[in-house]
Amino acid sequence: MSFADTHGALVQIERLSDEFAKTYPERDRDNQYPAEEMRQLKASGLLGFSIPKNYGGLGASCADITQAIALLAQGNPAIGQMFLVHCLLGASFLDELAPEALKRTVYDDILTNQRFLGNAASEKSNDPKKGYDLTFSPVDGGVQISGRKFFSTGSLAADLVAVIGMMDGSMALAIVPRDAPGLQILDDWDAMGQRGTGSGTTVFDKVFAPGAMVIPSLVGPDRQMAQTNLLGPITQIGFTAIFIGAAKGALREAVAYVRTTTRAYPWPGLNFERAVEDPYILAQIGELSSHLAAAEALTHEAARKVDAALAVRATASAEEMARLRAEASVAVSQAKIVATHTGLRVCQDVFAACGARAALREQNLDRFWRDVRTLTLHDPLSFRTRSVGEYLLQDKAPTPALRY
Repeated sequence: MSFADTHGALVQIERLSDEFAKTYPERDRDNQYPAEEMRQLKASGLLGFSIPKNYGGLGASCADITQAIALLAQGNPAIGQMFLVHCLLGASFLDELAPEALKRTVYDDILTNQRFLGNAASEKSNDPKKGYDLTFSPVDGGVQISGRKFFSTGSLAADLVAVIGMMDGSMALAIVPRDAPGLQILDDWDAMGQRGTGSGTTVFDKVFAPGAMVIPSLVGPDRQMAQTNLLGPITQIGFTAIFIGAAKGALREAVAYVRTTTRAYPWPGLNFERAVEDPYILAQIGELSSHLAAAEALTHEAARKVDAALAVRATASAEEMARLRAEASVAVSQAKIVATHTGLRVCQDVFAACGARAALREQNLDRFWRDVRTLTLHDPLSFRTRSVGEYLLQDKAPTPALRY
């Protein structure tokens, strides 16, 4: 399927999300990677959504990507997170950091063969100050990759795996096919939430990557990134979109549950026949939906600020770019702070509106809260709040980084 623009793609994403919502309870309950749903996503023609137009993709903006992730997360937050990884690697990391030949090779593979990008980045016991334990060793024609990754989100869906490790003291990245000799993807992700993300262990046993598929250094010698780099805000607004989408999914299910299942309770002094007339339930749903609408608006406004910085970075002065990047980064942090609190609250407090039977295991309504709680642990919220405070009180701009 091909799309004339991102609007048509977003319509298709919403349709798929509605379908994914039907299987989400079962996938979560059985701790399953959503293989069939990911097959549908790959076959939908959406994998070029974030690839720049000049490479044949739809060229989705940060605001478009944010909306797409929120829509998918409303149906199944795990699928929203995997699509986020694909979009980030394709549109952000490669477009920002990869040499031209590598970009063209990977983009053409994605568009022609519906290849999905997964990642193998985070490790369990490495010293972050020193980098990663996984190593890239130069060999004839390329590098040999050895090590293990503990968090490999989207790896089970991946046709191509982006792996980050250390090469000659610098942080490097390589793109390797899933079936590369020596590459083993383990289905061992066992967490309370985001169970379908395929975020388990990936083992690299002397995996070869040709030099053309390697970025030898992602950051400068001082490990600092340029002020033009917006990878951090783009990554974080994607996580924020998942919180929003999951909370919207929880609220949608709660509304349907109250309409069809919750019993009217005869509160003293009140006379009503249906739960949808209960003034306490009305107040709870009204308040939760209002807070969620505000968090969603803040998230989309932050995404637009990222797009404003992206639009002028090729021509803006260093001073102007530093200002725009700081504004975008702070806006994203503010949105993430609010979306974290709001997402957790909505996913928790829908139980008060639905009633005691909603807590039965067979309802599995807690899956939304578990997904949001799990992903909100990705990096400390206090880091975000401190960063906003430093900007407002000390005029200190957030430091550019790969993911933060």
